[in-house]
Amino acid sequence: MTTPTFCCVPDNDLYRAFLDGGGEARRVPDVAEAVERAEPQGTVLVLADGYPHRRTEMPVEVLELAAAKGLRMYVEFPHDLPAVSFGEPRTAQWERLVVTDETFGPALPAASLLSAHACVFLPTNHQRPLLVIARIAGYDRADFGVPASAYPALFELSGQPGVLVASTKLSGFRTGRYAPTARWTQLWSGILDRLLPDGPPTLTWTPVVSPTHQPHTQLEADAEGTAVERACQWHLASHVLLTKAGNQAVRTGLDQNAEAIPPDRLPLDAGDGSNGVLEGFESQIQPDGTQRCRLPLRADSTAETAMVLAVSQAGTAADNLLDYLFRSSGMCAGDRADADHPSYGLISWGVGHPDWEIANYGDDNARVLLGCLLASARRNPTRWTEPILKAVLANFRTTGRSGFRGDRIDMPELTSRGWRAYFDAALDNPSPHFEAYLWACYLWAYATTGYRPFLERTTTALASMMSTGPTGWRRNDTTERARMLLPLAWLVRVDDTPRHRGWLHEIATDLLRHQHPSGALPELEAGGLAIFKVPQTNEEYGVTESPIIQRTGDPASDQLYTTGFALLGLHEAIAATGDPTLREPTDRLADYLVRIQTRSDQPWLDGTWLRSFDFQRWDYWGSSGDLGWGAWCIELGWAPAWTTATLALRQSQSSLWAEASRVIPDKNLSRQLLRGMLAERLDEDFD
Repeated sequence: MTTPTFCCVPDNDLYRAFLDGGGEARRVPDVAEAVERAEPQGTVLVLADGYPHRRTEMPVEVLELAAAKGLRMYVEFPHDLPAVSFGEPRTAQWERLVVTDETFGPALPAASLLSAHACVFLPTNHQRPLLVIARIAGYDRADFGVPASAYPALFELSGQPGVLVASTKLSGFRTGRYAPTARWTQLWSGILDRLLPDGPPTLTWTPVVSPTHQPHTQLEADAEGTAVERACQWHLASHVLLTKAGNQAVRTGLDQNAEAIPPDRLPLDAGDGSNGVLEGFESQIQPDGTQRCRLPLRADSTAETAMVLAVSQAGTAADNLLDYLFRSSGMCAGDRADADHPSYGLISWGVGHPDWEIANYGDDNARVLLGCLLASARRNPTRWTEPILKAVLANFRTTGRSGFRGDRIDMPELTSRGWRAYFDAALDNPSPHFEAYLWACYLWAYATTGYRPFLERTTTALASMMSTGPTGWRRNDTTERARMLLPLAWLVRVDDTPRHRGWLHEIATDLLRHQHPSGALPELEAGGLAIFKVPQTNEEYGVTESPIIQRTGDPASDQLYTTGFALLGLHEAIAATGDPTLREPTDRLADYLVRIQTRSDQPWLDGTWLRSFDFQRWDYWGSSGDLGWGAWCIELGWAPAWTTATLALRQSQSSLWAEASRVIPDKNLSRQLLRGMLAERLDEDFD
């Protein structure tokens, strides 16, 4: 049996997987020595030790010796090769790898997609490459073909048919967290099958990040409680809570119009919450396996992180985050703190850059408020009631007669028009993504103040949404159905009628009819009014916000926009109605989320949720063409935070409604704020 020679460092991913799979190999650090020592007709693999900063030297005389000895060779990320012209190195952004023929067997057919994330590659030309790298739309295959702009990524050297050349480092699949796992094993098995006359060995390797549990393993009785603890620990171990120096570094980056920077450029020491929190980590994975830190200092990330810490054992940090949000961050300052300004009480999208400071998103404000309600209930039910109620009223008075507010209202427009122009308008915005959680906030406000317009406008809006059904919404998809559950459940709480129970049951049933046996909720392709567009050409991939699927049937669940919100909504529906038909599918969804929580020996990756999970592969994978939040992003707020919070509520046998009901503003304060902010007599409007 031929023993291959590896020219690489000892910890190269391919070399380690080869040995761990039972293969026998010699390793030498120098390419000339490797070729010299190789047996005639043997195999040499020259791997890119200097990648991505230094290209692999492959002297002509070494190639000539290899040819004379009849060696099979693999060379990656080379500096120069005979008869090959390389351009300057490029870093992949939207590019993915595409298989171009049937070389690698039926498990990896032509048009199969693989991701090497932000790999550095060398542009070149070749007539018959085995792999190309290109901007490609699709879920796991190149649905629109391979564009003419594609570059060869793996090809046979012209004139030396036994020499394979890779224009990037394919052997860094574990360190660079290439995906999906099984396809990279299949790819390398196919490459080695060409290089080794005796056939490829088994490759054994464990990804840096993997699901905590396999789909059919038995979970411990307290698995959900353990998941909550690990999610809290992730927030602390990943150092997303900023110190004063970290906050200043973020603001410096924002001043330079950066949205994300490498983690080594931030003083990522453990903060205590008093200086805010990062937004998260971007989807693109660097060659060393790191992900750049997302910089925006956002209100929703702050409040939802406080909520997560409040339901665990980090309450002081939760308190500090809420104080930062309402007092020292600037998110509630300036015109928003001026009782005579139409923006009074609103909470900015974020601080540190004008683009965030001018924006008043209703959805973001709603999740801020809901997170604050749960955090307050667990920490101090009276400490933040005034800014919470002011923010509810500020959003309500910019909500129209039909109960819709619109996606966002920016400060210049609001200053010019005044709040009453919005309050008196008859807007129609059939988008649960942007509207639904504000309706939940208004129902809480009705329950605590008795002010009927909160209920009336919300009921009007929900009736409009139910009359059209999901096909009439802006996004007829899984996310929108998930977001509708919470306000419908809370409507039953304050106005329990057969009609309202029917609405809730209808949406819950519609959502769950697509549930996979694993518990996953597959994403559905949205309809024609969607704001998140599925790319219809290769050129559209990465241009706008987009789903993690290419079409309905792609086996992916979305942990950023869907599953956590679905778990919360189903939990609240059960708590409100006791509907026994919802319990088993809700338990399965919770079970699924516990299983796909990340496990890693790197603390900043252990205990969170990546956006996209393929429940058939049981691996982190998806169409990663979203302009800001791709398949591997990590977000502090949004659905991951609500996954943690809802698992905690399940553990304590409580509900968000029960917790929020403990946060009751003083009656006199409520009447004073209502009269002051709505500028009219209100006595006749109270129950």
